[in-house]
Amino acid sequence: MENNKIEITQMVKPIQCHLWANDDVCRDDLGCDNLELIETFVDESHFSRWLVQCKECGQLYFKEFYEEIDWVDGDDPQYVTYVPVKTAAEIEKLKKTNIFEIMLFQPCLRKDYPKGADKPRVYWLGKN
Repeated sequence: MENNKIEITQMVKPIQCHLWANDDVCRDDLGCDNLELIETFVDESHFSRWLVQCKECGQLYFKEFYEEIDWVDGDDPQYVTYVPVKTAAEIEKLKKTNIFEIMLFQPCLRKDYPKGADKPRVYWLGKN
């Protein structure tokens, strides 16, 4: 049987960024007051990818938005991933990933708003 080991790609830890330093990051921290749109890669109604930059420290993040359609209740689950990047090569590699593979680039900041949730959960995946 083949070994299907999942490999995590270690990205730069954005230690200078307030999003990294703040243990209580919330969805308000991820809005346009703190992050500036630099470039759009994909902009569809249920799937988008952008390059955004922290207005405070200049850290770049590859941002992905993914929304599942809930045909029954209209309570569409939404997932947003922010991967800290430094180079054009990292950005190009992320552009080739799918909605599951992007989580293998860590650390990454996640905002998960699953069906039935009262509010989104915001957390760093792979911070420790």
